[in-house]
Amino acid sequence: MGEPARVKLGQGRQAEVFEYGDQKALKLFYPGTPLHVVEHERNVSRVINEFDLPTPRTYELVQDEGRDGIVYEKVEGPTLLKVLLADASKMAWAGELSAELHSKMHACRSDRLPSQKASLERRIRSAQIEEDIRDKALHALESLPESNEVCHGDFHPDNVLLSPRGPVILDWVNATRGNRMADFVFSALILKVAEVPDFIPNADLFNHGRTELFKAYTKKYLQHYPASMQEIVPWIFPVAIARLGDHIPSERLRLLKIISRLSRQVE
Repeated sequence: MGEPARVKLGQGRQAEVFEYGDQKALKLFYPGTPLHVVEHERNVSRVINEFDLPTPRTYELVQDEGRDGIVYEKVEGPTLLKVLLADASKMAWAGELSAELHSKMHACRSDRLPSQKASLERRIRSAQIEEDIRDKALHALESLPESNEVCHGDFHPDNVLLSPRGPVILDWVNATRGNRMADFVFSALILKVAEVPDFIPNADLFNHGRTELFKAYTKKYLQHYPASMQEIVPWIFPVAIARLGDHIPSERLRLLKIISRLSRQVE
């Protein structure tokens, strides 16, 4: 008889997650993922573990059948997205919870995380868009204020897990030190343009209700960190192109509409 089948806990664009003993989980990256990408995530996650934030503990790097992986603390429970797919009436509650978690994150500061502006610049340069628009975005980004708040870089309901001990924030691979307004705009933009694929049960209910999620999130967040439109709006154009650089096909048309409208307003 062979080895028992490994229990898969989930999967994403870069990796699969499996059980790894009683209290641990193994994030196993797909073949061909460069080792430096895996090491980067492990190192960033260890920095995040030093803060009073709800996030899984990070352990060692391992190799499994030629694939690189990271061992994490196993945290059980549904993601916030899964809860919303089961009950779309919880949109406002989920938006407020997301804002509370994001605000707590932005209260932390670090000089040991990668630069947010450097991360956004790489993503902008990766975007498939006209060169003049890319240059506008890079110029706009350069003029925006820097800071050293802890920023997630991809914070949305599928990266929040509802565990018995409370909500836990997952997937810190894009974490940076930077300006909280940029991170807020990035998350608000995801809620605005991202859709759950039609083949997912109840996707239509979520996609119709996500406006309520967006409104609740932005309202509650701005209660924690009040900001004027003059502080928020300049980030939208470069952040939208950075998100385009993540190459998510289902978001491309919506992002291009936003980018086209804003590019006419940027010098």
